[in-house]
Amino acid sequence: MKANSFASLVAGAWCALLVLCAAAPAARADGGAGPEAMMMGNMCMVMFNYDMIHITSYLPGMSRSEYCEEIPATGKVIMVFDIETPRFRDLPIEIRIIRDPLTPITGDTPLDPLTEVHFPATRYRTGTFSFEHDYKNNGHYIGMVTLTKENGQQETQIFKFSVGETLWQYVPYILGAVLIAMLICFYWRYSHRAVPKERQALS
Repeated sequence: MKANSFASLVAGAWCALLVLCAAAPAARADGGAGPEAMMMGNMCMVMFNYDMIHITSYLPGMSRSEYCEEIPATGKVIMVFDIETPRFRDLPIEIRIIRDPLTPITGDTPLDPLTEVHFPATRYRTGTFSFEHDYKNNGHYIGMVTLTKENGQQETQIFKFSVGETLWQYVPYILGAVLIAMLICFYWRYSHRAVPKERQALS
């Protein structure tokens, strides 16, 4: 019975480790952005009902890879916005990138002190818009996309991303090390308890 219990404990711990490693990237991708921010492969998107704007990031001169919620290095980053819905190309779209204050953002939050990049509302009739920005510091950032509809109503959706190395990137490894240490500890305690009892039974 004890051997079965220990085996179950080991299996449960490994399952928990796999779940944590799989869940950590998803948690970083969502980042509290809500259901209107999504990710598909290395392409982020913001959703306005069922219509979407794709966002892809590149590191010019460093890599040809496409990035979404994790940009691996500071420096110059190119962000490309693809406006999939033809109707949106005739509507003003405002884009703002701010440093994530790591606290809830409300209508009273002053954005200017946090702003890294800001492009006032503009109609992007070609359906594509891109810009290059030099990120100086590692950290978490929030992209804010504001659409002004035909009736003048404004709707803002956000997407979160990180630049450079951040603590979140190490969370799965830290949790994995803790679980492995617990397994070793449990195994050591179990094996040292079981051996004397077997010797007593033989005697």
